[in-house]
Amino acid sequence: MNFSTIILGIVLIFFIVLFILLMVYVSQINREKKRSKGVSARMPPLDYMRQIGSLCPDYWVYMGKDPAKKGYHLCHNKFNVPLANPDNKMCYSDKSGRIMSFKDPEMDANGKINKEAEKMMCEFVTNCGESEGITASWLGIGPDQMSPRYVDCGRL
Repeated sequence: MNFSTIILGIVLIFFIVLFILLMVYVSQINREKKRSKGVSARMPPLDYMRQIGSLCPDYWVYMGKDPAKKGYHLCHNKFNVPLANPDNKMCYSDKSGRIMSFKDPEMDANGKINKEAEKMMCEFVTNCGESEGITASWLGIGPDQMSPRYVDCGRL
């Protein structure tokens, strides 16, 4: 056996081991992805929260930026979802038009929302449910731990 045959054999063994390690790594990543899609997965998905979910409560309609307040946007209770405290300033900024001005959430890549917007969302969810003692519906925002949330009002 000459020297070049030994080197070629070593290189070949190195690439075979490298290939096996790469396959094990990819398999582990796929297994983790499948596992994270279960109950522990953060719902709703981050894309939904970035595009619309973090802007307005459920069944409210996003109306765009608030021209009167920089860094705020407007949401309209178009379908007249009942509120227990419609006179509360945390529920409507314009009661007659059923409009609320919310702080822009400025969500980062991990789904973290700025503290001022978090506080406003939690005040709304806590104080503006359909009846006294019932929280308002806002997917991904709330006081319970049914699923991992973007804003956990129970910890604020």
